[in-house]
Amino acid sequence: MKYASTARDAFVKHLSDKNEEDGPKPTAAGTLMRCSDAQNCLRQRGFAAAKFPDAHSIGPDTLLAFSLGHAMHEVLQESIGHVYGGEFEAVVDLSATGVSLSGSADGVVEVDGETRLLEIKTMSAYPFKMARQSGLPKRQHVAQAALYAMGFPEVTKLWIVYLAKESAFKGHKAGETIEFIIDLDEEIIDGYTPRQIAEIELEHFRSVQKDLSEDMLPDAIVFDDDGADMLVEKPPAYGSGKGEPWNCRYCRFQSICETVGPVNVTLEAARTHAEWLTHEGEIV
Repeated sequence: MKYASTARDAFVKHLSDKNEEDGPKPTAAGTLMRCSDAQNCLRQRGFAAAKFPDAHSIGPDTLLAFSLGHAMHEVLQESIGHVYGGEFEAVVDLSATGVSLSGSADGVVEVDGETRLLEIKTMSAYPFKMARQSGLPKRQHVAQAALYAMGFPEVTKLWIVYLAKESAFKGHKAGETIEFIIDLDEEIIDGYTPRQIAEIELEHFRSVQKDLSEDMLPDAIVFDDDGADMLVEKPPAYGSGKGEPWNCRYCRFQSICETVGPVNVTLEAARTHAEWLTHEGEIV
């Protein structure tokens, strides 16, 4: 008998090849920005909207995790549709607000006489455990769902569903859910309602759009789970196990961001640095 990783290698190669073939995913309605970037760093949103190349490739473990999470997401989405019906992958275009922003809502579903905006998030064991302990959804997820709800006047509630991708020792089982049903005008996080959180995020996107229209890269401003902002003077290294803010350690534009500095960066200067990093082999 011998041990091998042939099947896993094939799995990873297939996912890597498919990821490369598919390329960057376009926004739902051909807009500049996407709702799923809600509460991300302003600069990260700017890099994505300006179509900068990823500074870091996605590792095999992350590709596998994304693939498994996506598969579970689809099964749950299909199951909800089977039982309740509804509209799924519903395109939302918020361009009428003056912000070039769109997205695809997981679902608009009527349950018990109320119309809900469905947002599903698959989670690994630790964040699922933390969500259960806190008893609250993440502000980022509320913001994303509430932005989608702006496109559907009939929606009165958000239905945020956390789905466990894996079991935890002496804890939850894979496939368990945590579900939050939230009125759009209910104070849910730090005294803010989902509707108010969406309006705040819309203004953040408007700020990014303004910077790009002036050929400037947004400043390196991140937001914590309470919505407070912070300027990142020096981001921690990509993929490192420590350093704050943690967002930077997973940001696909980290190397470019670190090179250009935190404020007052033109798009031209940022593109020059991105090209230089590529030439020097720094982008991996």
